[in-house]
Amino acid sequence: MSRETEHPAHRRPQGRVRRVLAHPPFRNAAVVVLIASVMGAVFASFYLDALGRPTARALAVGVVGPGAAQHPYVRALDAATSHGLVLTPYATAAQAERAVALQELYAVVVVGGDGAVTLETSSASGASVTRVLGQASAGAQQQTGTRLTTTDLHPLPPSDPSGLSAFYVTIAATIIGFIGTFQLRANARPLGLRAWLTATGALAVLGSLLIVVAGDRLLGLPLPFVETWWALALQMTTASAFSATMSVLIGRWALLPTWTVFILLGNTSSGGAVSPGLLPQPFAFLHEWLPSGATVTALRAAAYFPDTERWGPRLVLLAWAVVCLAALVLVCRRRGTSPGAAD
Repeated sequence: MSRETEHPAHRRPQGRVRRVLAHPPFRNAAVVVLIASVMGAVFASFYLDALGRPTARALAVGVVGPGAAQHPYVRALDAATSHGLVLTPYATAAQAERAVALQELYAVVVVGGDGAVTLETSSASGASVTRVLGQASAGAQQQTGTRLTTTDLHPLPPSDPSGLSAFYVTIAATIIGFIGTFQLRANARPLGLRAWLTATGALAVLGSLLIVVAGDRLLGLPLPFVETWWALALQMTTASAFSATMSVLIGRWALLPTWTVFILLGNTSSGGAVSPGLLPQPFAFLHEWLPSGATVTALRAAAYFPDTERWGPRLVLLAWAVVCLAALVLVCRRRGTSPGAAD
């Protein structure tokens, strides 16, 4: 049948499909489906690469003893980790063990005068690192026939056998922070800027308190109460203020940058599930500067290294909270609105 004589009924379904697809709701739905699918693929690939295959990349390990770095066991251990060890010589085992307590090293290898070797790990510094070193050490010992003794300088308690409590409570604070923001926008409008800040401040204080109470009183996690409370409150404040700022700037698409910063990049680089020394770039770098990494590091130090806590992670976390709040106030005042303003 020629195009000129084709019956109109044969063309009608195709025309109807084109009209339906051209309708704005369907175009928007197509965009959402495409973006969600891409985000899912990126999320899976990031997590599988960074967390699913922990590999030694820059593990700081101290070596003690004459020529310790060239000892057959140490060389075999380095080879077994694909040369992912960063070896630093120390004059005494006590100095190297102090560096572990300061969270500058993950492990220490002590070579005795008789050739015997002691591998000192620290599960509290990173259970994933201890597992990787343990597997590599078994192969190195078998290959070289070294007389080996292993010890754990900072073992994990039974209440936190995998060392993941800091990671889990950080995730909880993060999700409650930005989900609370989106729920306030959906269900508590209109709210002026001052009322909005009061509500999100109350959420940060109360939400973090209840997380700490649940972890400490109900589950017996080894997280100090006060330090954990303030760290989670700052993390929740940061997530809430960031998502609120994005909501004012880009409206309904605010979830995209929030998800990217706190879930896609933040959780992956936090060092909670996989220690920074096992992370690929850029996650190892981001660990030092994103709020989730700072929170996990601060909580882990408070729980397991209270005498040698570092101020760096605390300052990073505080800076994020202050900058995000300042950005929220500035954007709202410039635009004459608030995250909880009526549509």
